[in-house]
Amino acid sequence: MKHTHTVLVLVWILLMGLGTGAAFGQTAGSAHGLTPAAAAAMSAPTVTILTAATGAVIRSLGAGNASLDLGSVSYYRGTSAPGENSQKNLGALVITTRFGLKVDCPASSSQVSVKVSRTDSAASHNISIDGIPLGSVAQILVQSMPCGSMAEHRMDVEVPTSTPAGSIGSTVAFVATLQR
Repeated sequence: MKHTHTVLVLVWILLMGLGTGAAFGQTAGSAHGLTPAAAAAMSAPTVTILTAATGAVIRSLGAGNASLDLGSVSYYRGTSAPGENSQKNLGALVITTRFGLKVDCPASSSQVSVKVSRTDSAASHNISIDGIPLGSVAQILVQSMPCGSMAEHRMDVEVPTSTPAGSIGSTVAFVATLQR
């Protein structure tokens, strides 16, 4: 039996604001003619997913999201894209790659924490990042990192051999929160 899968993991990046400008010592309401929502969006950290030197290629899909295409994968022939590895486990194939995570912050901030979750309910495959199994509940990926820095992470996608041949995809959300 030949199992070939095309694995497409969509990495959607969510931004999390801290509320209005009042969180940064400004008065609540309009900050320099901006609405409170616009002021909060300007003060929110931005998360960018980048291609790691030894990872699969990341495709930008516009502001706030990116796609990681792991290409065609076969239990018997392994992976077909550069920057990824595969390992046969009993009853499953695990595809591994690396990616970069960069968080940029407002000038007044210096540290963020980053949480990660899976926003789909696909039970056909498991995803973990740095050994953390992803589910619908956000978990801490990075306790604290300096704003403007990039950290490299490992992603594992475990596809059971019982999964029918064809494309699979998932959405992963990263949320950066400014630390006080």
